[in-house]
Amino acid sequence: MGSINLGYTDTPVDGVPALTFPRGVLNYSKDWREVDTSKPDEVILTNVTSPLDRGERIRLAVSRISNVYQNTGISESAKAPSSKGLSILCQLTNILRCESALGNVDLPVSVHLVIKVPAHEDITAAVIETQLGRLLSGLYETGDTTTSRLSAIMRGSLMPIDL
Repeated sequence: MGSINLGYTDTPVDGVPALTFPRGVLNYSKDWREVDTSKPDEVILTNVTSPLDRGERIRLAVSRISNVYQNTGISESAKAPSSKGLSILCQLTNILRCESALGNVDLPVSVHLVIKVPAHEDITAAVIETQLGRLLSGLYETGDTTTSRLSAIMRGSLMPIDL
């Protein structure tokens, strides 16, 4: 086993020693059930606490990639001996309801991410988690935990304010 060089050095942000992202506390054993397990590398779960007409679902899938290096531009000399990899999909679908005096409006929401990595012993769950943290940081301003940047992105303003 080698060691992973993440390839970057983050400049410290004054007054921000670390950032946290609040994850949903999902209780799989109490609130979730399998809906579809017909595909060997995929499962669809449903939240049994959600209303029948507005079900919340999570889809998880993993697939093998024959050449994880395809279209990366990485030179042959820098590739691992095996080009095999895997792709992990996690998708959340939900129907939110906006309730008002004028009536209810249902709002479909779908959020998903795809992780593609080489099938290499040094790519661990911790390495993937670090990359997920960096991905989520792309939706926030430098050292910020507010939703101001996400709100700006929703309006088409893609550049962080400090660039």
